[in-house]
Amino acid sequence: MTSAYATYAAYALFVSICLILLTLPFMAAFREWLWPSDIEPLPISANYASDIDHFARRLLADADAKTGAGAPTGYENFDFVPAHLADMNWAKATQRLIAAQSIDAATAIQTTQPLLVQGDISGSSKSSFQALYAQGDITLGAQSQIHDWAHADGAVRLGQGSMALRRVSAGVSIELGEDTWFERLSAPTLLFGQDSRAADRPKAPVQLLASFKELPNAVRQTPSLYLIRGNCVLPANRLYQGSLIVTGFLSVGAGTTISGDVKARQSVQMGPNSAVIGAITCEKYIRLWHDVKVLGPVVSESYILFGQNAVIGTVEAPTTVSAQIVIAEAGARVHGTVWARDLGMVKAA
Repeated sequence: MTSAYATYAAYALFVSICLILLTLPFMAAFREWLWPSDIEPLPISANYASDIDHFARRLLADADAKTGAGAPTGYENFDFVPAHLADMNWAKATQRLIAAQSIDAATAIQTTQPLLVQGDISGSSKSSFQALYAQGDITLGAQSQIHDWAHADGAVRLGQGSMALRRVSAGVSIELGEDTWFERLSAPTLLFGQDSRAADRPKAPVQLLASFKELPNAVRQTPSLYLIRGNCVLPANRLYQGSLIVTGFLSVGAGTTISGDVKARQSVQMGPNSAVIGAITCEKYIRLWHDVKVLGPVVSESYILFGQNAVIGTVEAPTTVSAQIVIAEAGARVHGTVWARDLGMVKAA
């Protein structure tokens, strides 16, 4: 009898130990459920927030919460920029900054603190900001830098040789000078440099109606889609209706319009004054020569180069340009978003 009790006791002890070991990993979760302690929102890295103006909206919300009517402690976690800028020591700022009026600085502004301007801001060359939000326009001189993000409810203008890392957005337009570096831009209108040929635009070409089925090796996939295995060259001054897939290189002649989508594996080259009334997608590089027009997205896994007066999207129908490397010649224009995942540059034409 004693031996049986000892056996039962051993089993009971073994089961108890097992239950304790199985329960221990859940104790922290159970304690957090009863007495929540981790209820603050986690910080989001500038690399991972999907909305390009996420941090601008968050800064404005924080300022409204701290400075709005009924705020218990006034301008908590913010400092004011004095109306007389000569009294402002930008380098010694330790908290986020609010300027209750427009800023027109004759000298460079350099600060590592996020700055909210309730108006316009104009800075001279070599200005530098970690984060900047203006409820009006942002105008910075040559060789200025945005290290994290910038947003303007109006327009953003960066002078020649500037650098706009991470993300820049605007409610009206973004204008970048030549030799400016960028990563992610979003606005109804993006202007890259100035078109030096503005007074000498080419005339619209006289086009002949053509069909993809007339091309060598063309295979009809659907009533409006053709596949070409290998390379494809479209002659100049033609009008094609439908979409095209090319497994090799695609070269579109000058003055030719494709009313549909275009996909190619090796490369896409659009001749001067040609157009795609749809999207362009390519595994490798896309080269758009001067005066090219594309209404849909332009996406490459490698790089995109678009020339003078190339226009992507419209104000009424903004679109997206995305590639590892994006190079825009002076005079190019995009409506929507440009995302250079490695780097982007405005190149002199």
